[in-house]
Amino acid sequence: MDTSGAAMTTTIQRRAGRPRREEARAIETLILDRTIDALRDARYATLSIDALAQDIGVTKQTIYRRFPSKDALIDAAIQHRMDELYAFARDAADSTNEPIAALRTFTRHMFRLLLKPENIGLSIFINHASLTDAGFAMRQRHWHGMLMAPIICAVATAQKRGLLAAGDPSCMAHMLFDLMYGPVNRARIAPDSLTALDGLCEDGAFDHRFGAFLTLYGVRA
Repeated sequence: MDTSGAAMTTTIQRRAGRPRREEARAIETLILDRTIDALRDARYATLSIDALAQDIGVTKQTIYRRFPSKDALIDAAIQHRMDELYAFARDAADSTNEPIAALRTFTRHMFRLLLKPENIGLSIFINHASLTDAGFAMRQRHWHGMLMAPIICAVATAQKRGLLAAGDPSCMAHMLFDLMYGPVNRARIAPDSLTALDGLCEDGAFDHRFGAFLTLYGVRA
């Protein structure tokens, strides 16, 4: 999941010898970003470490020193995106004392990311790989749990403040996620984004779905 919305297009320019800590961190970040780019094209079966290394401008040994297998590389790339999303969730929670506002800010951010064409491609890859590989399906469930964790936490916090109805916060969070993910599924077959969003702009589509969540679970005066 790309939290910046921009694909990495640079290659690593290095001095001779062992890379400095900053260089090593930049190399690792670029490897992870380029791996996500490849997965967005649903190229897991043909993902080549050699081609990836050539694209970045490093040797394949540079990649294997950090990630001993293709699966380890993919796991790290997904974790990298999740860490960025967690950072946004923390910032959203720290920016306000209102848990509903924090939940809205984070969910709006997630909705925007999910609707990006490149992330729809990544979702297609993950779903397809999970259908054909039991081990990958287990990892998908783990990644989904990671994605849901900030939403569940925000829902539970709002419940403690008496701002959402009592109930299983996990169930409620998944209802909110389903409301947000519906347009993503439709975007795969819709002729354009406006159709996927029921003729609404992105902000309007989000407001409609978040409002439905509050209607369902909000505390009535």
